This record gives sequence, C-alpha cells and structure tokens, in this order.
Amino acid sequence: MDRIELLRELIEREPLVRWSAVATAALAWLSVAWFSPLPLLVAVLLVASVFAIRRKRGDHLSAAAPDDELDLL
Repeated sequence: MDRIELLRELIEREPLVRWSAVATAALAWLSVAWFSPLPLLVAVLLVASVFAIRRKRGDHLSAAAPDDELDLL
C-alpha cells in the first residue's frame, strides 16, 4: 500500500490523530505569532485574497470532473 493511503486510513480510524495534527498546527501558529505576527498576517491575507479572487471568478475548490481533465496522450 501507498504511504498516503495508510495515513488516510489511519486518520479515518483514529480521531486522535486528526486532533493531534490540529493541536500541532495551532501550537506552531501561536509560537510563530509570539515571535512575530507579521508573517502570519501576510499568510492569512494571501489565503483570503486567493479565496476571494477564486470565488469572484466562479472557480470552485472542488476537483475537476473526469471528462474535464486534460489528456496529453
């Protein structure tokens, strides 16, 4: 099995894995914010602007349909 498939199954079976990942991300966020909040503000503004631009253009974050994929062969 692929490593990604194993991790996906582990996350689905064990909610503790998901919560520990969220806690780790929150701890990293707070430790960076304690040192200097400017990079976090820039990151939040960048993500929000990309989300707003995609929403305004009508692009959705869902995956493309199989018939919409580019086939180069």
